[in-house]
Amino acid sequence: MKIGINATFLHDKPTGLGVFTHELSRSLARAKAELLVFSPLSLEGVPDDSLFKVPYSIRGSMRFRHNLCRALYLNSILPARCWQKNVDALFCPMMEFPFVSGVPLIVHVHDLHPIQFSSQFGRAAVFMRLSLRLLEKGVRRVTVSSDYVKRELLKATSLPGGKIDVVPLAYSKTLFRPSGQEEKGDFFRKYSLQGNFILFVGNLFAYKNITTLAEAFLKIRDRISHCLVIVGRKEFFSGPLPQDERIRYMDYVPDEDLPRFYSFADILVHPSLSEGFGLTPLEAMACGTPVLSSNRGSLPEVVEDAGILFDPLDGPALGELMLSVLRNGTLRRELIEKGFRKAEQFSWDKTAAGILRSCERALKEKG
Repeated sequence: MKIGINATFLHDKPTGLGVFTHELSRSLARAKAELLVFSPLSLEGVPDDSLFKVPYSIRGSMRFRHNLCRALYLNSILPARCWQKNVDALFCPMMEFPFVSGVPLIVHVHDLHPIQFSSQFGRAAVFMRLSLRLLEKGVRRVTVSSDYVKRELLKATSLPGGKIDVVPLAYSKTLFRPSGQEEKGDFFRKYSLQGNFILFVGNLFAYKNITTLAEAFLKIRDRISHCLVIVGRKEFFSGPLPQDERIRYMDYVPDEDLPRFYSFADILVHPSLSEGFGLTPLEAMACGTPVLSSNRGSLPEVVEDAGILFDPLDGPALGELMLSVLRNGTLRRELIEKGFRKAEQFSWDKTAAGILRSCERALKEKG
């Protein structure tokens, strides 16, 4: 079986979706799967003979013309390339796929946020609704990152449950691990950090609930010495961001620095109103960071008892919870140990095996 992977949306500064696509491709290559990755970029760990370079002009970006060119490519050239290269099944790591394909399609749905929070996503909400209709008609199988997403997808579509496979994501075990204390000085100087800090990581969509986190922090700021460090692209936030001399915003940071942010933070707080998987808490646990996580969406599935779950709409309670964890060294050490054990349960090789099984099922089923 020769699997094609639609990685046409990749760009130079990958976020979670790009990481998923790269790690999946690398794990499948490592497992000696017959593979052809359609990508505008070279991918470390993916052999050149498993890579089909697509035009750089169709990469993912905030520019309309790049996305339009990619849509045209997906619905004209990509199906022909799959046929020419004898691809047996095409896996699409996101809700971008050919509307008419000559090979069985397997599409991964990470979340339904554009529909759940349509006012925050503009045209993407319309595109998501259209894609869901096409998903029902033209896709052989669907993979999702969590039981939560499967439940939401069953509510939003007429897809039968037996057509949907739950395949949890993972994190890079070579990248996300505790950083040594000898790295701390240089790291703090690089980012002008002065002392202890509380951390949030994620693009600043409104559903990430940054405002509640900032308000909770400001209620306790006079009782702690910490700063609140928020790592994530600000362009997604509408309206003024909460401001204070002890709230630090970092835009996109290099992948190699993320483990240091996690490792040197006293706690990670993830107040999101919904997540399709919850990669950020998982990465934090792997780095030895105590995790406080919202109890919404898929987050309880990922975190379970390895972190402390809270109601993301209760800002005052969140502030007191942060304060209690920061002051309780025994509790922090317990959360760190539980986090390490939980993180060990996830791997990209397991994810790749799940995607491979879904592709095999798609080939056995009738279109």
